[in-house]
Order: sequence, then structure tokens, then C-alpha cells
Amino acid sequence: MRQLILSFKNYFLKNSSEEQRIVKNSFWLALARLGGSLLRAILIIYAFRVLGPTLQGSFSLAMNFILIFSFIPDFGLTAILIREISKFYEERKKILANAFLAVLVLLFISLLAINFTKDIFIKDKVALTLIFILSLFLVFDTLREFFYSIFRIQEKMELQALSHLLTNFLLFLLGIIFLKVNPQPINLAIAYLLASLGGFFLTIFLLRKEIFYNYFNFFQTKVAFSLLNKSWPIGLANFLFLLLTYLDSLIVGWFHSSKDVGLYSSVVKLIEFLYFFPAALAMSIFPIVSKKEDNEHLKKTIHFGSELAILISLPMFVGLFILAKDIIILLYSTKYLEASPALSLISFSLPFNFLLLIYIDVLIALDKRKELLIYDFFIVFINFFLNLLFVPRFSYFAASAITSLSALISLIFAYLILKKYVDFSLTSLHFVNYLFSSILMAGVIYFLSLHLIFKIIIGVLIYFGVLWLLKDKLLLRILKRQ
Repeated sequence: MRQLILSFKNYFLKNSSEEQRIVKNSFWLALARLGGSLLRAILIIYAFRVLGPTLQGSFSLAMNFILIFSFIPDFGLTAILIREISKFYEERKKILANAFLAVLVLLFISLLAINFTKDIFIKDKVALTLIFILSLFLVFDTLREFFYSIFRIQEKMELQALSHLLTNFLLFLLGIIFLKVNPQPINLAIAYLLASLGGFFLTIFLLRKEIFYNYFNFFQTKVAFSLLNKSWPIGLANFLFLLLTYLDSLIVGWFHSSKDVGLYSSVVKLIEFLYFFPAALAMSIFPIVSKKEDNEHLKKTIHFGSELAILISLPMFVGLFILAKDIIILLYSTKYLEASPALSLISFSLPFNFLLLIYIDVLIALDKRKELLIYDFFIVFINFFLNLLFVPRFSYFAASAITSLSALISLIFAYLILKKYVDFSLTSLHFVNYLFSSILMAGVIYFLSLHLIFKIIIGVLIYFGVLWLLKDKLLLRILKRQ
């Protein structure tokens, strides 16, 4: 037992080989995202049940509006901070100080933008009452995420996991208590604000030795503008991504009732919850590829990350597609059952976005993210046009299908640009085992007359059992290193 604990400690609390670091950091970030997302998911499910589609729709409208503006305070500075400090570690204090002061200025601009535009884009009166509280939530959440970059630079994702989990536990606790006392959207908004404030101070405490110094001693206008000059393509790209993510719900809210927004949000929140793994995987790969210049090493890292993403995403997509009704009923009750076709439609976006997040982070590490911008504008335009065309008639069902289509187009463009700089091909990926195992898993669980939880457990056992019998190389490599 002692030897097992020691092996776990050496593998998951220390950095050694490159692939070990990717798996180790992915593990902690995935655990944090999974745990945090689970806590948020339970709270969201509870809120959906207590508030109902209409009130929850109002809260979702307000939150989605706020999140669209979240690109302004960060503006790509977090990614640039990680890349620049990874390359020039001895200048970390100067880089961090100038990035932080730039974020503070951008936060002020974002609050002004939110205040001046809220009455233009939101018609729902309940949603409008939540804007001020949620804008303060944005401030502390942005600062917390900004300082997470220090954990990622040091590849100490276990500390980021601790902060993320405790922040979301606080949100879960406050959200449940406040909604029990008075089930109104404003109480949920206050819970988000207090939790983000608590998470911010916890992160500051964990990083106190790294970030407590006089920033003004290192502030140089030239350096700050240099960082912004490097970050603006990422910031603009993040804005376009946020538009893709939340604009459809605003369009649904414009043409349809808050109930439709609530039904659509129930589907979107579930998909967002499942993004914990690709986000963790991409964040784990980013510091490593930022330090690499050799094309062959880059190719191997991207290949490993891509196969790992496919291994995880294919069974998730298949499971969502065939079990949509069961999942909706279990999580949200029969009041949301009519949203199940939308869940099946949007599930196609999962494997596309798993790969997309990795390739975008690699492009950022290579300082080539700006080349994807013109295509991002095109995708946003297509997404906006298709939503305007089909949402008035087909409501959130159209929005779900368009989301999956946009993810596929985004992946194609990102892949084609990446190929210009790295000798990497999707055809080199070994995904036949994962596709076969997923189809076999689906064929079995679809006909089982069991509770959803048992279907999921059996499905996981079948999927990984088949891969084990096929002696899948990637799975065996991961298990052997553990």
C-alpha cells in the first residue's frame, strides 16, 4: 500500500518526462474541471428544477450576455503571459506586472461596455436586474483565471485544481442555500459573485510568494503595449468564440420566450460541462509546445494529444446521441424532455471541439493564432446568418445543429493552418479502435432496459474492455506509465 501511495505521489505530484507531464497535468486539470463542473452541474440542475424554464431562462440570458464581454479583460493576455514567461522565465516579474496592470484597465473598459449596451440587447426585465451583480462576478472570476496562469507556467496544475475545486464547492454551497431560502434568479447571481470573490482570495493566498511584490517598479508602458500587441489576435479570437457560444441563446431569446432559452440552456450547459477534458488537455499541452522549436517533437506531442482526445470524445458523443432522452429526464425532469432532440444534435460538436481546442492552443504557442482570425469572422457570420434564418422557425433545435456545424468548420480551418507549420496529418491518427468500440458500446446499451446510471457504467466497461482486448497502443501506454 505504501509503495502504491509513493508511486501515485511520484507520478501525479512531480514532473519528469514530457508524456508524464501531459498526463499528470491533464489528470489534475481534468479532475478540477470534472469536480468543479460536477458541483456546478448539480447546482445548475437544482436551479433549473427550482426556477423552472422561464426564470432560469432569464438568468441564462443575463449570464450569457456578461460572458460575451469576458474577452475584453483577458484579451488573450493569459495565453501570452504563459508563453512569454515560459520562454523568458528570468523576466517573469516584469511580464506579470505589465500583464496584470493591462488586465485592470481592460476590466474597467468591459464594465463600461456592459453598462452602455445592456438595454440594447436584452429585453427581459428580470435579466436586466441581474447585470450589475454578474458584472462584479466577471471582475473577480477574470482575476482568478488570470492568476491561474502562474500555476500553468510552473506546471503545478494540482494547486490550480485545489483552487478551482474549492471555488466551485463554495458556489455550490451558497447557491443551494440561497435558492432554498428564496428561489429567485437574483439569489443565484449573488451566489456566483460571493463564490468568485472567495476563489480569488484563495488563489492569491496560494500564490502569495509568487505575486506579492511592487508591480509599479516593473511597469513599463512599452512592455504592456508589446504584450497587448501580441495578445490582440487571441483576444479577438476569444470574442468571436464567445459570440459563437452565446449569441445563439440571445437570438433564441429575441425571437422566442424565456422558456425556450431555458430549454436550450439545459442542453448547452450539459455540453459545456463535458468540455472539462479537452480544456484540461489543451492547457496541459500548451506550456510544453511553447518551449519546443523542433518540428518532429511538436508533431509527436500533437499526435499524442489528438489520439487521447479522440479516445475520450467518441464514446461521449455516441452516449449523448443515443441516450439523450434518458439524460434529460434524469437531470432536469420531464419538464425539459422536449429539449432531448437538441441534445442529440449538439452532441456532434464534442469530438470536433476536443481536437479544435488543442490545435488552437498549438497555434497560439507558435504565435500563428492570428492566421485563423479571418476564418473565425467567416464562421461567426455563417453562424449568425444561419441562426437568423432558422431559429425563428425551429427555435433552439436549429441553434443546436448550427453549433455542431460551426465546430466542424472551425476544426477544418484550424487543422489546415496548423499543417502549414507542423508536419502533422489527421490521417496518421489511429482512431479505428475507438470508433469500433464506441459503436459496439452503443449497440449494447441502446437495448438495455436499465436505469441510465447502469447503462453508463456498462457502456464505459464495454468501451475500455474492447480497447483492452484489441491491445490499443495508446491505452496500454497510459496504463503502463501509471
